[in-house]
Amino acid sequence: MTSKQVMLTVTAVCLGACIQKGAEPLVSPYDTRRVFAVVPLANESGSLHADGAKMADFLARQLENASNIDVLPVNRVIAAMEVRGMPQVTSPADALRLLNTLSVDGLVVGTISTYDPYEPPKLALAIELYVNDLADQSAETLNLRQLSQARSGAQVGRQSRFRRTQPYTMVSAFFNAASPQVRSRMRLYAARRGTHVEDGGWRRFNPLPPATEKETMHNIHLSMDLFSQFVSYEMCWRLMAAEHSRMAVNSVAQATP
Repeated sequence: MTSKQVMLTVTAVCLGACIQKGAEPLVSPYDTRRVFAVVPLANESGSLHADGAKMADFLARQLENASNIDVLPVNRVIAAMEVRGMPQVTSPADALRLLNTLSVDGLVVGTISTYDPYEPPKLALAIELYVNDLADQSAETLNLRQLSQARSGAQVGRQSRFRRTQPYTMVSAFFNAASPQVRSRMRLYAARRGTHVEDGGWRRFNPLPPATEKETMHNIHLSMDLFSQFVSYEMCWRLMAAEHSRMAVNSVAQATP
């Protein structure tokens, strides 16, 4: 089996697991603590309501719950970008400079490609993780604009346009609150988060008897903030699954003579 086949197999397994166990705690593939930062997402949705900084904050809060990951406050990331005169991260070179400025192990960048806050809410995100990992050696580049063009799926790759290798992991997905599959995952998320004081809004969904679940999911108004919180969780889960894949592929490649 080639390394590419191994990569695709591991990715499929991990993403399949994330859909089946979407309400479980986030588990990173890292053995030691790592510090991440999340950049305000670029708004390419055409909606004036989409707030890239707010979405970055949702993602940062979810990543803080992942094992062995600490996350810098988003306002600190914005301050560093202002110092560098960088309104957005639009290229791998920008990501490298910001990653080095913040002295973090990982930098999450991305786009909002769909943002519809009206019932039923819809949201599509694409996020990419740049990591400071000198052990990876490869030569593949990615145009950040491609993030907004892929509506769903995951890709694992590495790029070395610079002297220091910058591996990346990218995931993207479209979420429609009217989808039965999305509502089912929201139900699982509500069951886990509904007991938390700070997430009291989810208590309306938990517990829901099977006979009333479908009707309740249709009739209870779901705020865009709650939906964004759920989507950010899903995206972070998929990102961690893709990172598991990337690191597994690297281990296989290093073990292959």
